[in-house]
Amino acid sequence: MKKSPMQTVKDKFGGRADLVAKLVPMVDKMHGDDSDDAVRSRLMGLTNQKLLRLYAVEQKVRERFGDKDKLVQHILDARKTAGHTADETYKAKISGYSKAKLLDLSKQNLGPRQVKLTPEQRMAAKRGKKQIARAKAKIG
Repeated sequence: MKKSPMQTVKDKFGGRADLVAKLVPMVDKMHGDDSDDAVRSRLMGLTNQKLLRLYAVEQKVRERFGDKDKLVQHILDARKTAGHTADETYKAKISGYSKAKLLDLSKQNLGPRQVKLTPEQRMAAKRGKKQIARAKAKIG
């Protein structure tokens, strides 16, 4: 039988307060948080399941990339190698994303950018007499 989130928190961390104490230095200050006490009070209002998910995301980011800035840079590099845009405006846009959303972006499979076909190549891909006739009429 699967353990409840409360049981998991008690088994792995000793209690909810201990888990929150581990999360406070890891989590980015958001929503107008100016001190660790504000972050702690915000995290104490979350459910055990959300705290566990937040802890898992923070651990993955720390293990794979180190911090949020390196994760953003990894996403930008992956987009550049795939031939997609990765300029400063895109960087500013994704810098505001949560770490969980950035992890999802880093898992994307960015295949090579599609090359535009010439009219002759498009005509060769056509099937059927009517499609070929229309394609020839467009080419001239």
